[in-house]
Amino acid sequence: MSASPDIAHTRRLYETWLMAREGRPAELMRGLAAARHLPLDAAGLKARGWRDLPIDWVPENGALHAGGYGEDRAIYDTPIFNPPGNEPRTLHLGLDVFAAAGTPVYAPLAGKVHSFQVNDNDKDYGPTIILEHSLSPQLTLWSLYGHLGLDSVSELQTGTSVTTGEEIARLGSNDVNGGWAPHLHFQVMLDMQGRKGDFPGVCRKSEQEMWLTLCPDPRLFLGI
Repeated sequence: MSASPDIAHTRRLYETWLMAREGRPAELMRGLAAARHLPLDAAGLKARGWRDLPIDWVPENGALHAGGYGEDRAIYDTPIFNPPGNEPRTLHLGLDVFAAAGTPVYAPLAGKVHSFQVNDNDKDYGPTIILEHSLSPQLTLWSLYGHLGLDSVSELQTGTSVTTGEEIARLGSNDVNGGWAPHLHFQVMLDMQGRKGDFPGVCRKSEQEMWLTLCPDPRLFLGI
């Protein structure tokens, strides 16, 4: 499935903006540029001796581990990813950054709160924030922050302005973040498709062209 002409056009505008951008965005999480790569495909799990991502795993010595964009993962086995009789959703659309619960998260660019909610299905995002960034008169995009702590959304208001580098959230523990090892799911979207407080973070491999166009590599947005 290919991207619509409108999304393809927006993608070209976004790539032009990236090439012309001056300066660097603020750091999403302190030390992210030096984060160690953590593959969670079948080979990555096997290399660590894991059958799944351990729910209580935390990187050693305060280090960050990150990865996952465009990765065909072997950890999505609940009904929201793998409904009976349908092609499973296994291709990851965001960047995951693993750190201890309570680690701060910062806005890489200025924007405003588009929406937020607690997505509390098993293996879902848990508390989630979506920011809206108007980059030019012709270009607006959105960034998603999933697996947060409940305090991150308890007093949030839609439309609130956010400045570059402002702390916007903290990572949640596995009892509130959807049932995952503590980490941030960060994703960039070129169109919200009418959604609020939630957006697919994993797609079917047969639809990857459309979804990877709609959700570009977040590492480029972050300047890493």
